[in-house]
Formats: sequence, structure tokens, C-alpha cells
Amino acid sequence: MAEDLLSAEGIPFPRALSASEMGSLLDFCHQITTSEEDVVVLDASELVMMDPLGLAMFRAVLEKRGGRRYHVNSMYQNLINYLLQMGFFDGLSVTGLAEQPGPLKNENCIKLQKVDADNCEEVASLLAEFVIGQAVGDSEQGSDYQHPVEYALKELLNNATSHARRNGFWGAGAWVACQYYQSNDSVRLAIVDNGCGFLATLENHEALIEPTHAGAIRTALLERVSCNRGPKLAYETDSQNQGVGLTTTARIAEKAEGHLIVASGDAWLNTAKGEPDVTGEAHWQGVAIAFSCCQKLLPQVRIGDLLPQVDDDLEVELSFS
Repeated sequence: MAEDLLSAEGIPFPRALSASEMGSLLDFCHQITTSEEDVVVLDASELVMMDPLGLAMFRAVLEKRGGRRYHVNSMYQNLINYLLQMGFFDGLSVTGLAEQPGPLKNENCIKLQKVDADNCEEVASLLAEFVIGQAVGDSEQGSDYQHPVEYALKELLNNATSHARRNGFWGAGAWVACQYYQSNDSVRLAIVDNGCGFLATLENHEALIEPTHAGAIRTALLERVSCNRGPKLAYETDSQNQGVGLTTTARIAEKAEGHLIVASGDAWLNTAKGEPDVTGEAHWQGVAIAFSCCQKLLPQVRIGDLLPQVDDDLEVELSFS
């Protein structure tokens, strides 16, 4: 059986399992999702790099098709070490990878983890601290904008763990991973779910003008689209969704020479370019978000000013004190 798997023609990995090669990443995930094999063989001979988005989307695809086995051929050892380090294989049945003495410790990353309603706020705090940590160290400056970053990330995670489970997708999951790249002082964060997707979530929303996946991504990037707050709640006290997470995260990325990449259904959008790309046959069931920025520029960004103001009728001021 093992020899048969070694010689089997597998689904080829792209050269980069990364947000930088979004079309190839979506096509690869789509091939795995639509495979009817009991044991899915994957050919990693051309794969040379992964980033947090590729990692999280790959895991979401494998876990969604529960009960199936996966066999990986010809993966470079450094990539196997990276997957081990990021906790990728926990709970999965994957064969074909060489045994290792154990993953190397790397403090420049937050390993892949699943998010749910119970740990959402804890994970948002961890991510916010990591995203700004290299830029400000232990200085008091970090407290000035960790809260707004944390608030925006909490909304993204709340959406991934609640909105994703609508329309019958009760078993949907959400994953996050984050990494700091010292070579170019960049931070990359991924938030991925395998739920119903933006179009199903927003299909009855008055702001959705174009009922396509591309149109739904554009709409989701508008402020307050996912708002479900109470009548007298503002950012400093609100545990409900103000509908600003995706908008504000995109603004933070832009001010720090970065961008968001957002994928759902048959479309994906790079906020630095503005218009969505439509993939054709490849289809992501859920929402995948990649955030990247130059970390050293974060202290120069007045992040609180990027949050949309609360409604006039609330008669409260935005405060993060």
C-alpha cells in the first residue's frame, strides 16, 4: 500500500502555498475538496514556501473532509519542520512525511490554532500583542493602540466563529496563524473559516447591490455591514459586533504599507489593487483573510482614528482609555 502511494500521481502543490499566489492556492484547495479518493495523495515536489494563509487554508480543507486520509510525497524537510513547528498535524491523519526529532522553537510566530466562541477574545488579545510587539517592545506606547487593534481582530474572529455557521454550516471551523518575518520587518496574519461565506451571510443585506461572491466581498469591506450592536453601546464597552473589523483592519494595513487579501466563493480581492479577481472553477467555501503590514510603521499609525465613528444617536465618544 505504501509503495502504491509513493508512485501514485497526486494533486500537485503550487510552488508557493501563500497569499502571494492566491489563484494557485485556491485552485489547490478546490482540487482537494472535490477529490473523491478515500486516500488523497498530494505531490509536494514543486512546493518551496508556505505562509500563514496557505497554512490555515490547507488545514481548513483537510479538516473539513473529516475521516479521509492524506498522503504527501516529496515534501522538503524544511517545510515539514515548519508544519511541525506551526502545529499543523495535530488531529490529522497524514502519512508520507519523514519522522523528525521535534519542531524547532520559533518565537517569531503564533502557531496554527482553532478558534471558537470560548477562546475568541483570548486569541484576539494574543494576536494583537504579537502584531504590535516587535514594533514597540515593552514600552508604554504599545498600550495606546493595542486595544483598537485587538478590537478589530476580535470582530474578525467573532465573524469567523458565528457568521460562518449560518445557513446550515453548523460544523464550520475557524483557524488563525501569524508570523513575523525579520528579513523585511513584515507581519502576516491569517484568519480562515470553512463556513457559509460572505454571499450567503449578506444575501438579504440592503448594501449588497451585486449578488455575486465578488460583490459580497466588496460589501463586506464597507463599514458597519456586519453591525449587530445594541442601541447604547460604543467601542469601549461593546461586546457585540460594531461592524468595523474588516474595514479597520484594511485601513491599518494600508497605513503601514500593507494590504488585506480576502477570498470567498469564486472571488478574491487584494485591497491594494481594489478590484476582485474571479477564479472560475475554483471555489472557497467560507472566508479567508490575510493581513500583512510593515511592523515598524505601526507606531506611526493613529489606529484609533481609523475606526468608524459610533452612530450619532448614541451620544458617546469613541474611547480606548
